Amino acid sequence: MSLPKETADQLIREKMVKEGLSHAFIDDFIEKVDQVRKGETGIVKWDTVGDLDPKQDEIDLTEIQKNYKGSKENLAKLVVIKLNGGLGTSMGLDKAKSLIPIKDNKSFLAVMASQIEYIREKFHIEVPLLLMDSYNTQDDSQNLLRQIGFKQKITTSFLQHKVPRLDAKTLAPVNFKFPKEDWCPPGHGDIHFTLIETGILDELINLGYEIAFLSNGDNLGATVDAHIVTYLLEEGIDFAMEMTPKTLADKKGGAIYRKLNDGIFQKYELLETAQVPKENEHEFSGIGKFRTFSTNNLWINLKALRKRFLEGNFSLSLIVNPKVVEGTDVIQLETAMGSAVGNFAKFKGIIIPRDRFAPVKKTEDYLIRRSDAYTLNEDYSLTMSKARKESGLGEVLVNLDDAFYKKINAFDSLFKSYPSLLFCEELNVEGEVEFDSFVSIKGKVTIQNKTGSKRKISELKTEVLQNQVYSF
Repeated sequence: MSLPKETADQLIREKMVKEGLSHAFIDDFIEKVDQVRKGETGIVKWDTVGDLDPKQDEIDLTEIQKNYKGSKENLAKLVVIKLNGGLGTSMGLDKAKSLIPIKDNKSFLAVMASQIEYIREKFHIEVPLLLMDSYNTQDDSQNLLRQIGFKQKITTSFLQHKVPRLDAKTLAPVNFKFPKEDWCPPGHGDIHFTLIETGILDELINLGYEIAFLSNGDNLGATVDAHIVTYLLEEGIDFAMEMTPKTLADKKGGAIYRKLNDGIFQKYELLETAQVPKENEHEFSGIGKFRTFSTNNLWINLKALRKRFLEGNFSLSLIVNPKVVEGTDVIQLETAMGSAVGNFAKFKGIIIPRDRFAPVKKTEDYLIRRSDAYTLNEDYSLTMSKARKESGLGEVLVNLDDAFYKKINAFDSLFKSYPSLLFCEELNVEGEVEFDSFVSIKGKVTIQNKTGSKRKISELKTEVLQNQVYSF
């Protein structure tokens, strides 16, 4: 059943007005709906995807650190913004992911706050920390910051918008049994619109801040580098994305590319997994055409952002995300904050070491970061352990049986003791295995439990598991 455009749009407008969303934001959302109505799928045309020019488009972080001196004066122009709207639903969480412990009994958010306090004490300046929260995370996160005594002159939080889920056939807003399911986040691309609409962007600029460092709240490797701030200011870079060499563990990482029209460079764009044509997914996830991927550690000049937004036609690539909710086919319209790159000519990709990218998207990541393969350093950055790096090992590859480890509560119940992964290359766990005692895992190890009932790692009667398959 189809609905006339006017009817569907009116239903969307009424639902969003009732939630107190602004007319400007509603107009922007309805414009995106109209794009879908006209056939926009968010899928890119593969012949428009061109390679970056390493000499012109990229610079290595080591080169920046060598040639640009970090200074207190430049660092005083920096604001740090963390994406903190996620609940970690894929891990079975019903609260902000940033509130769960990650290292030394500190939560993600407590570590983020410690990172900022370290910079403040070292340089004797107030670098502000702003969280882009969602309606689901703001209260809990602000309560934690108050509990640990984190303070600053400007707000520590601003709210991400929410948008209605749409019926995939009619493009009208859905009305589910549980009203909360009617809504979804609009993707982290919303950050640009929200900074401007709330007046926070103007406030930051008026206070003398010029550069914002944006990153995901679950990536504790993304710490402030004063050299980058100086580089951006001295070279007049408006938009920079940290990119790191792709490995086999990075099949879903987005990538910056040169958008071509008949082979001629038009502008820079961000390509996300959901925008890749099915027939090109193998090429996208491989390490041939796309040598690096975007970490979502993003640096942006605040004055350039405001200027570009006021010029009009500030656009972000649309991501059309199909879902099934309560048995109904719906679509979620989202944007990625990195896709703002298409609005700026003065772009640079900063090639970084893997240490600046240590996210937690699933329980496998959580195990790796909590293990001794990663260390919380003096500056509260979470990086690969020194001994692991010196041994020449890269990212640990971990595969845990989804039937038993996907959700955090089940994961916690089965990891009574975290194994040593310091010298582990790959760990595969098949079946239900409780890690009830400490073991050291080295090389490539597979643990199989095909008995149909839970078994304990202590039953293997060894403290070192190395380069073989262990079966119950």
